[in-house]
Amino acid sequence: MRCGFFSSSCLRALMLALFGLMPLFVRALPAQADGFRTQFIRSVAVRGVPLPYSAIVDVTPRGPTRLGIRVLLDLRDMQRNAPGLLSTVLDETCNQKYAVAVADAGASGSSVTLRGQFQAKLFTCNTSDPKVHFRGPLALGQNLNVAASAEAVVRGQCLHLRMTDLDADLAGLIGDIADLTGLDDKAQDLVLTRGNEVLSRHPICPELPQELAGLDPRFFGGGTTELGKGGVGAYLDGSIDVSAATLLDLVEVMIERDLLEGVD
Repeated sequence: MRCGFFSSSCLRALMLALFGLMPLFVRALPAQADGFRTQFIRSVAVRGVPLPYSAIVDVTPRGPTRLGIRVLLDLRDMQRNAPGLLSTVLDETCNQKYAVAVADAGASGSSVTLRGQFQAKLFTCNTSDPKVHFRGPLALGQNLNVAASAEAVVRGQCLHLRMTDLDADLAGLIGDIADLTGLDDKAQDLVLTRGNEVLSRHPICPELPQELAGLDPRFFGGGTTELGKGGVGAYLDGSIDVSAATLLDLVEVMIERDLLEGVD
């Protein structure tokens, strides 16, 4: 193949050859208008458990020296494992134990919702020994049905999830007890505060194939989205570098691997 270095046909051939360098791509998908699409599979360890996720990558023209890139992440395996991954004790002392039990997660349009229960248990506590506190019998136990809304923002090469709102169902809880214990406020504080602390430590940073990572990907937008019916997905929008210097480096790699011949 011979072509002018900056001709559109040559650029397309170069980019198609680029994807030929990616052994972890499971398949090439149908070409898009004025661009192309491919897919890869990765896994991320959460609480020591490897969870797979897949990503569809769309590459389209963006400007004279950059191509547009959208990475669409399929997070439905993580969604299915949400109860085991996100259910946890939020706060525990001799007098009290607060926990959240996640039942499921789902998406509707661009909104993601986590549903479950906020569990509160209040105990008597023997504090007569200043060095040791002994937990006594359960004084009050109450579960609240909760639904937390989440959104995503892009920072650098990562997508950060953040819970923004919590609805708590106080049905069946005696009003005086609710006022006395401040259970609704406690749920708001603990679920949102502690939940966001956890989410901030686990941003979604798609591990792009090395060949794409070397093209200076820059992401400037993204969010969550629905896949199929209620499936949780996320996407990042950005661009990759196709300037002369980058393409020369790319051609050199291709020639070394006998993947491209006769480029002027």
